[in-house]
Parts: sequence; structure tokens; C-alpha cells
Amino acid sequence: MGSPYTFADPTEVGADLALLEHLNAARKLFLDNLCARSCTEDEQVLSLLRSESTFLLAQFFYLITARGLFAAEQIAQLADLHNEYIVQLLDDPAKMARLGLTSARLLDAMFTADTLPRLIQNWELRAGAIDQSNLARFLVTLMSTETCRKVLVACESAGFVERTRTNSGATVICSTGVLELIFGDYLRGLRQSIQ
Repeated sequence: MGSPYTFADPTEVGADLALLEHLNAARKLFLDNLCARSCTEDEQVLSLLRSESTFLLAQFFYLITARGLFAAEQIAQLADLHNEYIVQLLDDPAKMARLGLTSARLLDAMFTADTLPRLIQNWELRAGAIDQSNLARFLVTLMSTETCRKVLVACESAGFVERTRTNSGATVICSTGVLELIFGDYLRGLRQSIQ
């Protein structure tokens, strides 16, 4: 582990402050772009769009696209990796406590013989299509199921996702691609400003 932070070197602190300025400017631009690209100006929707949870959702969709995870086998592998991570968390009560997670919540977030086939089937029918409850499973360490639902409803109002109710009562989510592009602009702008 590195040494504790120190304010003793003004050059280093100056570089840290410059990085912070870049981060803040990039985050502001991300939020401005998100609100500008929204199909609605409803303040409740915009408020949710400006939340950390929407940023994390955009990051998830960006990573799926940037990593090229479009085949059903790939989403199945991601689910397996997710389950492995959940098992690691369950074996580390201190980390669970730091993340504010309970065993019950983590166990509910695992892909099982019941939920995994639905994840794969939706992905096979349309690359990127994911049941809302399965999306919440992937995001369990970042937000609650209810927060995920609220953010998705706001993103639907903004035109960033499509939410389709199936005959079985499930809600299937498909990104329209806008969130990924806005997040990509955020990352690229941040990288270029630092270089």
C-alpha cells in the first residue's frame, strides 16, 4: 500500500487539483449532454438523470458495447463471472459491510437455473435485450433493485432505453444507444483533456 497522502509538495498538489478540475468538468459535460439529449424536460426525470445511478447505468451499457458483448455466449460468461464475484463477496463479510450489502441481497442477485436461461433467451432474441430484474442483478453492488427500476423509467422517458412488458409479466430493457454515446463522449473528452 502506498504512503498516506501529503500536502507537503505543492507541485504534486497542483497536479492533483488540475486532475480534479478535469474530472469535474467532464462530469458536468456528461450531465449537460444527458439532459440536452433527453426527450423530456420533466424536472423529476432530469433529476434522476443527473443521479450517480444513471451515470453507473450508462457506464454498464457503455462497457457492454465497448467490449462487444453481443453474443448470447458472451452474456452467459458475464453472468458466470458475476456469480463468481458474488460468491467472493459472500466469503468476505467485511467487504460486504463496507459496500452495505447483505447475504440475502447478494444471493438474490445470483443467476440461477431459473434466471440464467431468461437472460440468454432475451439476448438471443435481440442483442442487448435484458430483463429489468436481470439488469438489477448485474448492478447489485451499485444500486438497489428499486433504484435501478426508477432510473430505467426515467431513461425510458428521456428516450435512452426501451422498456417492453412481456406476456410473462417481465420487463425487457433495450438501450437506444444514446447513453453509450454520451458516456463515450465523457470518457474520450476526459482522456483528451488530461493528455
